[in-house]
Parts: sequence; structure tokens; C-alpha cells
Amino acid sequence: MRWDHLIKWAWICVFAGASVIGAITLTEYQGSSWIYLLFTALSLAVLRSGFGRTAIFFDAFIGVLLFIGFWLKFSVRTAFSEGRFYAPVGGFDGTPESFDKALLVVSCALAAILLARFVRGRWFFIYPQALPSISYVGLFAFYRHYRRVFLVTFILAVLAICVANAWFGIYQRGLLPRVDLPLGLNGVFTWLLLFGMASVSAIILRFELELHRESYWLAIIIALLEAALSNVSMWSRGMILNGSSLLYGVAALFRRGEQRLRLGLVGFALASLISLFALSVFGVNWLRAQVYYDALPEPQMVETVVNDSVGLLLDRWVGIEGVMSVVGADRTGWGLFAEALAERANPNANSFYDQNFIDSPYNNARDDARHFVSLPGYLAFLFYPGSYTFLFCAVFAFSIVAGLFEWFVYRFGGNNLVLCALIAQVIAFRYTSFGYVPMQSYLLFGAIFLNVLILYWLDKILGSNCVSRFWPLHKAAQ
Repeated sequence: MRWDHLIKWAWICVFAGASVIGAITLTEYQGSSWIYLLFTALSLAVLRSGFGRTAIFFDAFIGVLLFIGFWLKFSVRTAFSEGRFYAPVGGFDGTPESFDKALLVVSCALAAILLARFVRGRWFFIYPQALPSISYVGLFAFYRHYRRVFLVTFILAVLAICVANAWFGIYQRGLLPRVDLPLGLNGVFTWLLLFGMASVSAIILRFELELHRESYWLAIIIALLEAALSNVSMWSRGMILNGSSLLYGVAALFRRGEQRLRLGLVGFALASLISLFALSVFGVNWLRAQVYYDALPEPQMVETVVNDSVGLLLDRWVGIEGVMSVVGADRTGWGLFAEALAERANPNANSFYDQNFIDSPYNNARDDARHFVSLPGYLAFLFYPGSYTFLFCAVFAFSIVAGLFEWFVYRFGGNNLVLCALIAQVIAFRYTSFGYVPMQSYLLFGAIFLNVLILYWLDKILGSNCVSRFWPLHKAAQ
């Protein structure tokens, strides 16, 4: 089967499913049908254009995340759950006028994303349609010469870091650190677990395509195991994010290098991703249940673990509820927006969004080492001032910034499409999970910047004449 045939049938299925769900939603929606149709058209346009010829990886990931969190969640909840949402929506009154306003807010943001894509694709940056050559000459030569040692060392490092994090609780979602390491090493662990080690997986996936394409399954399983182990050690159920972004980057490589699909490899990759994701989700939910629901009898605990795992499919994605809570808030405006920007991390207090927009289910004042926050997402956060003009301009700017970072990763990250896909997903997920201590976002973007520079300078060092005297790398790479 050719790539274009698979893509064609995939979009036919997506649009057919969306048409059925949308038609049912229209019969239940109490607001303006035209506003819902506008919301649907823009949502599908953002999703579809994210996979076009001029699209970058950020376009694809932000399109998928917004489609699930906004259109799909809203439509399914409206069509099949009488408009009831799992996450709290604060003072949202549920009137047709309020629903229309929420959909108009989202539509305004989606229009800004489409405009940013047009501007970036027309005048700034698109990927080449041919397979880019590797520009990390020194790093590639080193990998080729010491491949087995490199792979074994990486696997052992992943195991050591994940076991240490799980044992000492250095960085785990929903919990305060149990150990404070010196010299900022907690931050190093966080970077490695979030995307540092996954960046090494991206390097391996790109180099293995060049060296051992016939046994590529090994590189895939190493990358997916790293994603699964890192997320389990963090008590995170987000293995699908890094795992899918790495595989999507791999698909971009193969699509540019081979016209026909390798159905066996595709089947193996998807089966591995789904299996490891399911195991990681149930494993993390079980670990969480032992702490959060330790008083429950065993049968109820099992039921809770299953329900929490199934609920991830739709309701755990940040989306429409954030916009609904802002639309229904008693107080919005520039003063509120300034207060939100000034928020600082406080492990003993609820987040600004929890305190001002919703009836929060969390209480971080308890001294139990737990810390949970609700997240509005960047579309809701950027509507705190209540201005459609500001929302449009800010979402446009956010999209341009994401494009600049992706260009930077491509330019200085060795022309590695897998690494570009990984970092694009990290940025897209940060946007959709935006809203808590927003001014500390520089930590994430700074880590991305340093992550790429570390790889860039490592390649330069390994490719230098001084290093070549000790390691015959260039000769080995010929």
C-alpha cells in the first residue's frame, strides 16, 4: 500500500465519523446551529491542514489536541451526555447564549491558528519533501563506530534514571518532590524524563534509518520503552504523547524515503505503542490508587483504576471546559489577566484558575505531599481579558513562536525530523496545558533551547580534528 492511499482512507474515516457525531450534536445543541457549524468547520480545517504539504509538526499536534479537547469532547458530551462535562466549568450557566459565546471564542482562536499557518507556510518555513540528509556528521560517525556500546549504555541509563526517580520521588506528577538534590539536579532529572532521554531516542531512530533499516523494529522498541518507563516513574499517563510524536517523526522519514508502506513495521509500531501505553496507564493508575484510595476495598479500587483509565480517552484532555469557565466567570478583564500572569508556584495553595474560575476539587493546603492543579489551556487563558481581538492576536503569536522553535530545532538539531516532531509535541502540549504559573514557561523553552545546543555542540566536538586523533570516526563512517 502506498502512503497516499493510507492517508486518503484515514481522512475519509475521520470526516465520516465527524459527520455522524456532528449531525447528532446538531439535533441536541440548544444554541445557534450556524455557530456550531462554524465551530465544526474551523476545527476540521485546523485538523486537516495540520497534515498538509506545507504543515510543520506543531500544526499536526496542536490540531489533534485541540480537536479532541474542544470539538470532539464538546460534541460527544452534547450529543450523548446531555451537555454534562467531567471537568468543572465554574459559573457557566448552560444557556444557549453562553454555549454560543464559548464556541465563538474557540472559533476566533482557530481562525488565528489557520492564519498563522498560512503566513508561516507562505513566507517563512516548510520542510523539504525529500528526505533531509544528516547534518550531525560527528555524532553520526561516533554512533556508527560505537553503536552497540551506545545502545547498551542508553538502555542502562534509562533504567537507572527511571528507577532512581521512582524510588526517591524526584519528579512525579501530583506529588511534591521527596528528595531535593544539590546543584539543581532535580531540574536535570525533570528535563531527562520529559524529553531529554526521548531526544536521544530521536537521534537513534534517525541514525538507525540510515544504518539498519531492515531491523528498524529494535530502534522503535527502545524508543517506546524509554517513553513508557519514564512516564511510569513520573506517575504520568502521558506516554502516548512522546511515543506518538516519535513514531510520527519516523513516519515522516519513511514517507520521504520510501513510497510504499512497510505494513509489518507499521503494525509492529502501532501494536507496541498501544500495548505499552495501556500497560503504563493501568500501572500508573494502580500506583496512584495505592496512595489516593488506599482506604477503599480491593474490588472498588480495581473499579476506580479501570474508570480512571477509560476516562483518559476523552475527558482528561484539557479543552472546552476551560473556555466555558471563563465565559461564565463573574470577573474578567485586564486586571485579572495581570494577576494571572503574576502567579507564582506555591505548593500549599490552589492555582489561580482553581481559586478564581471553578469550584476546585483540590485542596493543596493539606500537608500530605500532594499538589494538584486544574488547567484552563492557552485558549481560555488568553481570553481572561474578555477581548476577542487580543485572543486572536495572542494565539497568532503563540503559533508563530512555535514555528520559530521548530525551525530552530530543524536547523540546529541535525535536520532530524524525529527530533522536530518530539519537540513540536512538547510545545503543543504545553500550550494546551497552559495556565499554571505562566511566566515560568521560560524554563521549558529554555530547556528546549539548551537541549538542542547540547546536541549541536556535542556533534561539533566529536567532529573536530582533535577528537578524530583519538577516535577514527570519519574513517569508520565512510
